Amino acid sequence: MSFVRRLVPALLITVLLGACATQAQLSPKKIDALVIAAMQEFSVPGVAVGVIKNGVVVHASGYGVRELGLDEPVNTQTLFRIASTSKAFTTASLAMLVDEGKLNWDDKVVDHIPGFALYDPWVTKEFTVVDLLTHRSGLVSGAGDLMLWPKPNLFSREDIIHGLRYFKPESAFRTEYAYDNLLYIVGGELVPAVTGMAWEDFVEQRILGKLGAKRCFAGHIPPSEMQNLAAPHAIIEGELQVVDRNRASPDVDVAAAAGGVRCSLGDMLKWVQLQLARGKLPDGSELFSEKQSRIMWSPQTILDVGDDAFERDRTHFKAYALGWRLADVQGYKHISHTGSYTGFRAQVILVPELDLGVVILLNASASSARAAIGEGIVKAYMGINGVDWVEYFAREAAKEAAEESEIVATEPDFQNGRVRASLDSYAGRYRDAWFGDVLIEMRGDELWFKAAKSPRMQGRLWPFEDHRFYAYWTDRTLEADAWVVFDVDDTGNSSRMELKPVWDDSDWDLSDLDLQRVKDE
Repeated sequence: MSFVRRLVPALLITVLLGACATQAQLSPKKIDALVIAAMQEFSVPGVAVGVIKNGVVVHASGYGVRELGLDEPVNTQTLFRIASTSKAFTTASLAMLVDEGKLNWDDKVVDHIPGFALYDPWVTKEFTVVDLLTHRSGLVSGAGDLMLWPKPNLFSREDIIHGLRYFKPESAFRTEYAYDNLLYIVGGELVPAVTGMAWEDFVEQRILGKLGAKRCFAGHIPPSEMQNLAAPHAIIEGELQVVDRNRASPDVDVAAAAGGVRCSLGDMLKWVQLQLARGKLPDGSELFSEKQSRIMWSPQTILDVGDDAFERDRTHFKAYALGWRLADVQGYKHISHTGSYTGFRAQVILVPELDLGVVILLNASASSARAAIGEGIVKAYMGINGVDWVEYFAREAAKEAAEESEIVATEPDFQNGRVRASLDSYAGRYRDAWFGDVLIEMRGDELWFKAAKSPRMQGRLWPFEDHRFYAYWTDRTLEADAWVVFDVDDTGNSSRMELKPVWDDSDWDLSDLDLQRVKDE
């Protein structure tokens, strides 16, 4: 990408990256070279990277531009969506309430939020605060995320809490890891239940205010601060473009406690410094206790260790803690969390034994770039030499792209698709208990899908075969085309429909939708 290549000549990048392997840490110039190489390889317009070592910020810099096509550089005050790295703010908030005696980790959720209910009444009764935060509910991974994304939509936090009762478990309670966002929103709602203060107000006043983090927002962003914003970017149908729907909004995010904080690099480094100091502020005062820090970094749910992790990092265990992932990496305790939001990527990495913290913020859906930068910095401080991490993750990305190309080749031929009934026979209103209404309607001679509470989920239904259609969303940034399959009786009338992802690795879980046809109201 020419706008990045102008920053550092390719030859210089190669030389600097080769030199990285000779030192036990990276100098600022070598970090610059690593970041710019990753930006070039993975098509990232802008990045902010910071490193804190032994309580001192040793590197904090912006790279590239905030928005493609505009000459506005990223700097340490540029505002990014930090996505799921927001979860640690929720656990820290609850830890503070535990310190204050207003809450206990093993409290039953229903004792604080009486309207909370899951599908199984026994699980509802036994569900604790820790269960909300550790992805072991038994629900399918990503259950109910359609109430959160794509934005904007019309779901409230009350809708989310009420909707949880309709999700059938996929596994037994507390037996398997399955990533969940909705339960973190419930966790955030414990704050007003206990204090009477909204989660976002608590975080801003009790955490960000104490840190002096003036460019970090859990709730509403004042008009005066709606500047120096990173725009989200993604490669959509082969072209890097801005994802307008995911620009930073000044409004309170329903999903804030799970992934809605917007923050600058400078303020994220203050947050990391607090974490490494085990809850102590620079003036020596305590935001949360060292005991709570240990609890937040203690394993709760065991994660699988793949062959790659063992071969690359000598990793023997992985676990999810409270808003953090844990692993042993080259003999060190490695504490981290990623954040992924279409158009943005974030990561926070802590290595307490090295008193090391790293923050990575990107304005693109470029997980490989995030990984290359994180590995390149942290491994250098661990004394791991001789690996070009940009090249390593480029190889991994190429493998994934090859697999995806095989899937794309099997997409249906829209022009030759045929179904077994007339298009208008499928038209009507369908309703799901938690997702609400979906209207299947004729527009001329075309059949269209339109979700009432998620307006961006609309698109043409292309006939494929039998009673199966291909939902081709009008907003191509959704990257979640789906099969829509109707149940049709002997009289030719459809009674329900279900959605299935076209690609097996889709980020959207559609399995909990039960869309029954509604008789004329």
